[in-house]
Amino acid sequence: MRVQIKRFDITSVVKISFVIYAILGMVVGLIYVLVAVLFGSLLDLSDAFQGTELFRIAATGIGILLVPLFGLLYGVIGALGGLLGAAVYNLISKALGGVKLDLEMEGTEGSPPGLNS
Repeated sequence: MRVQIKRFDITSVVKISFVIYAILGMVVGLIYVLVAVLFGSLLDLSDAFQGTELFRIAATGIGILLVPLFGLLYGVIGALGGLLGAAVYNLISKALGGVKLDLEMEGTEGSPPGLNS
């Protein structure tokens, strides 16, 4: 069965892009935190501050905030990219036609009428 993607619903593309990139951003933020903690432990910068724990507390707080901040930042940028990509695709597909896909139905039992090729 051959189908053609004529246009994307921009709202759904933006929502999906936001969620996917927000998850990716939180993973990246977590990696940043782990690397910062590792280097912070190796360098032990708290000694430079006369042994106060203020540096460690501030670094931990900033690290904890990085995970949701990266998630939000990546989510917004990903949603904007999805919006732009879907809008450009819709404009180009209107002029040239959409992407054509060849699909194969594996189990035709219970499929809606007209979808069997």
